Amino acid sequence: MEALAAEGFAEMEAALRCGESIMACRSCGSENRTEFGAEINIHFSGLKNLDKPAVLVSPKLVVCLDCGFTQFTLPETELRLLREGAATVASTAA
Repeated sequence: MEALAAEGFAEMEAALRCGESIMACRSCGSENRTEFGAEINIHFSGLKNLDKPAVLVSPKLVVCLDCGFTQFTLPETELRLLREGAATVASTAA
């Protein structure tokens, strides 16, 4: 399922780069969407995780300019950091 989502997002990114129309918004159906660069700092929740470093990611966001619904895909490097951190959080909770 994740591979299909990533594949669909890659198609959207390619369409945006070529100036083509992209898929309609999954929330409202609008085609009034555009791409923005972003920086997102992802923190692990809970007081016990305050000492865990946050993961800074810089995804491209596809934003619906009518309803605000936003999609992005994390690069594999940042996704791996989140997986490793989540595994550590889960093992300390057990």
